[in-house]
Amino acid sequence: MAIPILPTDVILVIFKYISVGDLMKLRQTCKDFLAITKLRSVWDELLQTEVLQRNIPIPRLAGRDLAALDSSQLEACLIDALRLRRNWIAPSPVPLQSFTFKTVHEPQSQVVFVAFLPAKGHRYLISLVVTTSDGQRTYNLQCWDMQNFSTCIARRSFTVFRGFRVNTDPSHPGVLALRSSSGVEILAIDFLGTDPSSAFVRLQVLDDVPESLLVFSASTLLTKFDDTRLHIRTIENASFSVELRNPSDASQKECIDAIVRDKYAVIARTATLEFYSLTSFRAGTGARIIEPISIHTWQWRLDSVSLAYQPSWDAALHGLEPSLNIFARYASLFPWPVNALHHYVLPCAESYDARDAMTANNTPYRAEPVLIRTFASPIRLFARWDMTLGQYGTAIWIDSHTEDYFDHAVEGQRLAGTLFTTVEPGAEVVALNDQGVSATASMVYQVREDDGWIKIAMDEEEGRIAVGTSAAEITVFEYI
Repeated sequence: MAIPILPTDVILVIFKYISVGDLMKLRQTCKDFLAITKLRSVWDELLQTEVLQRNIPIPRLAGRDLAALDSSQLEACLIDALRLRRNWIAPSPVPLQSFTFKTVHEPQSQVVFVAFLPAKGHRYLISLVVTTSDGQRTYNLQCWDMQNFSTCIARRSFTVFRGFRVNTDPSHPGVLALRSSSGVEILAIDFLGTDPSSAFVRLQVLDDVPESLLVFSASTLLTKFDDTRLHIRTIENASFSVELRNPSDASQKECIDAIVRDKYAVIARTATLEFYSLTSFRAGTGARIIEPISIHTWQWRLDSVSLAYQPSWDAALHGLEPSLNIFARYASLFPWPVNALHHYVLPCAESYDARDAMTANNTPYRAEPVLIRTFASPIRLFARWDMTLGQYGTAIWIDSHTEDYFDHAVEGQRLAGTLFTTVEPGAEVVALNDQGVSATASMVYQVREDDGWIKIAMDEEEGRIAVGTSAAEITVFEYI
């Protein structure tokens, strides 16, 4: 006698209250449940609630539109996303694959920059290698195909090199902005070319921009003069620039990171965090100097800082700006800040009205960042270290905290990380003090017994970490 089954619409409601693992077991009990669990609506709902609304990245999506995927493809996306997340945030994440390749074969070479290109499909890695020979330096800018890690698809060498920036907007044809002896070059990459030496394609040259690069976002450039004075311009109208200046700071402290959007810019200097409205700049009118509409002064001088948005399903759903993560290390040796990393959040201003002009009383963010946690992260004298923030809330850093692995060795590095969570509206400001270390790394990805790591990069969506070394090598760890 067959057991009567509930109506399909009732079963679908029940499915919302069971785990993915239980659902996979349930489908093995009978043909009816197997058929229902193959419905596209089941996996579309699970993907929304278990992955997207929890701000979990989906690996191997390769730029495909979720709306165009069938039931089995959505199921695979869900399984991949949850499998990567479990490994990624484990106390000791296990790379399922790793590979190391040599960037150049000349002696006295080291990797001084590494970054994954922002993308929605095929993945690429940018590296900069410096070679010193007879007192002269040679710079090699390279692009590596992550589907074929041994293949360098683009390479360019310089003897005079003044910096570059990767475009944060993957939809723009300009991939890099390069400051060379001929000016600022806007470069595309011929990803399908056969000759790496000609694969960096020059789209435009801005020969009247003598400044160093800080941010390249879509067609907007933020540049530095003498490391302190900031100018913003577009590549379509490079001759029109506006200075971003803090009138309360006569010496204009160095800017070390920034985020530029269509309507505003957030500038992190060694002494201050400044918020600028770009309304007049975008309109091409008004004064040639823009002053910040809010300023926060750091408690100590910053040594390094990384800015990145905190992913938020709710903010995206309601068309709001997400909160801004600030990951910082202070330069002070007393009483303790140099051996700690600090996670701040610049929360959204609940009173902000996007329909009105952006002013000091109407900004998307509160003026004062909220200190969330302080992480113990000791650095030995002269030891190398680095840190990076991902687009899904992961912070990863290199430090010297290796006592748990190598006792009191004079060398050694740790590749550690943590996952930042969304901060609730109305969070209170926490004061820093000499007992402020409140957290340790949630994840330790790797350790090594020397100080060979120099730079790190992260591709959260695909579960990859790349580490550049003092031996001109790059190691890529893959966690799915």
